[in-house]
Amino acid sequence: MINSASTEVGIGGQAHESFQKLPTSEISSSITFAVLIYTNVFFSLAYFLGNLSIIIEKLTSLQFASNLQLVILLPCYIIWCLGELARFYFAYIGNLKERVPQMSAFLLMTIFPQLPCVIYLGFYQEFIYPFDGSTGAVMLVILIVELFFGYLTLHTLIQRQTAQFYRLCQEEEDEQRSKILS
Repeated sequence: MINSASTEVGIGGQAHESFQKLPTSEISSSITFAVLIYTNVFFSLAYFLGNLSIIIEKLTSLQFASNLQLVILLPCYIIWCLGELARFYFAYIGNLKERVPQMSAFLLMTIFPQLPCVIYLGFYQEFIYPFDGSTGAVMLVILIVELFFGYLTLHTLIQRQTAQFYRLCQEEEDEQRSKILS
């Protein structure tokens, strides 16, 4: 007896089971994490432009008491810029394409160099403007929230891929047993 809900008639009148037998895969990527990264792209652009203008103004009009502060400021900003671009790439690939190494790279790059650079640029420079402190605090909160949701996404990806690997191993063992028994 053919159940019309679970079969379709194919070319040449042959019946075959429909979508119910197709392998389904659960999506492990996090929409919350994706929206957070998307939002951070725009905030980082504003942070980049604002800090660039302030750093140029500081370097041209202010006299630094310590040469160390002068030497650290610009490289820290450049490291933040390059790190942010790499973080966005790793977050996008790791989350949407569900790749564990890229998600791990995103988390590591968030911890270092991004957190120390944002903390320095926002709170430990020799001359701190109100813009530095306020945008630094917002960026710090965003980075911490990204760390939290990135960790949850990575944990979900690892659990899912471990379950798939275990299921694949079980299927191979079952096939080998059936060959031995037959």
